[in-house]
Amino acid sequence: EGERILKDALDLEKAGAFSVVLECVPKQLAADISRQLKIPTIGIGAGEGCSGQVLVFQDLLGLNISFKPKFVRKYAEGFQYMLSALNHYHSDVVTGEFPTAKESYAMPGAPKVPSAPEANVSSAPEATT
Repeated sequence: EGERILKDALDLEKAGAFSVVLECVPKQLAADISRQLKIPTIGIGAGEGCSGQVLVFQDLLGLNISFKPKFVRKYAEGFQYMLSALNHYHSDVVTGEFPTAKESYAMPGAPKVPSAPEANVSSAPEATT
C-alpha cells in the first residue's frame, strides 16, 4: 500500500497539485514521499518528516472530549473552559446580573428606564456540568 500512496502523491504533483496532505501515514513513508516530491507535504499524523504540520482546530483546543486520535496533542482544556463560561453566562442571566445598563443601549434623550421586575425563572433549565 505504501508504493500506491507514493505513486498517488507523485501523480498528484504531476497533475499540478500545489501540495499534498498525508494523514495517518507511517512516518517513514511520509518522509520518503516528502523527499521525492518537489511540492510541500502537510502531515496530520504522519510524523515530523513532512514539510509542514496541521491539527484540527477543535482537537488542538481540546474541544472534543470523547475523540482523540493518536496524533492529536491537546494544547488547551477548551471544552472545560467553554463549559465554565456558558454556565457563568446562564447564571448571570437567571439571576438578572446580565445584561446591565452597561451592556444595553439607551435612546438619546430618553429618561432612564427602571430595571425590569425580576423575571420568573423557575421554569429555566438548570445548567449542567
